Amino acid sequence: MILQERVQPLIDRYWSALPGNLRGIIWMMLAALTFTGVQTATKLVGTRIDSAEITFFRCLFGGLTVLPFLIKNGPSGFHTTMPWMHIGRGVAGAAAIFCMVYSVVNMPLADATAIGFARPLFMILLAVLFLHEVVGWRRWTATAVGFAGVLIMLRPGIEVVSFAALAALLASLFFSLGHVYIKKITKVDHPMKVMAWYWVVSSIVTFVPMLFVWVTPTLEEFALLMVVGFLSGSAQTLVVYSLRVGDASLVEPFDYSRIVWALLAGVLIFGESADIWVLLGAAVVAASNIYIARRAAKRLE
Repeated sequence: MILQERVQPLIDRYWSALPGNLRGIIWMMLAALTFTGVQTATKLVGTRIDSAEITFFRCLFGGLTVLPFLIKNGPSGFHTTMPWMHIGRGVAGAAAIFCMVYSVVNMPLADATAIGFARPLFMILLAVLFLHEVVGWRRWTATAVGFAGVLIMLRPGIEVVSFAALAALLASLFFSLGHVYIKKITKVDHPMKVMAWYWVVSSIVTFVPMLFVWVTPTLEEFALLMVVGFLSGSAQTLVVYSLRVGDASLVEPFDYSRIVWALLAGVLIFGESADIWVLLGAAVVAASNIYIARRAAKRLE
């Protein structure tokens, strides 16, 4: 205890002395590692537990982080003038998690992770359609290149596109749709209120499908389900810390380190092999997303 009291201030002082962008990069890489932990635990428990049941527990345990907010605010924590927007966001988020869980359970971790990199590309399309954002020809070109990278990964016509691969792509679409809802809702409601609504709606939406495939988890499986929810909430928190102290255009590309962790986990834990076409497509998608982020940062300078 005495040693901790002496060492902790030194660690805090050293950490605070680091440049904000460097701290942001470290937080983002830790978030990428944590997200891989979520997927690894999901794949382990998915050998016997159905994806719908895993989705329910991830929503349930992942949302427990808003309990302090609800305890403090009581019923007023749910007061809103946009209930249908919150419900839409909850449904989209629940669908995204189910699709992601299904893809992780039924395909190599690296493949599911790489296809998930399409999320920013869908976000641009939805932002134009629903947020009326203006996108120039450079961003449209970069977006088209990014989707070409997705096609390299999926190789339709050459390879039979699996349901798991389509689920990974749908997960990106639903996550992006959820972000559109968040963009609209947070203009009126506090972010914690958004999280509280999401916790309740997603848990309710996933509860009924879970009943049809229910398998009583063993103690080990229940522990893994708790780990999935806890790590999911932790990863989101790490991303918030990263974006708070670092420039988004600089720290966000380090989220692509997730593919490295996914490859390692896939090879070492599940005996999977790397697909060169998936890695090539992921590199194309990552490059297009980084270019788009850089362009956005320059417009804000």
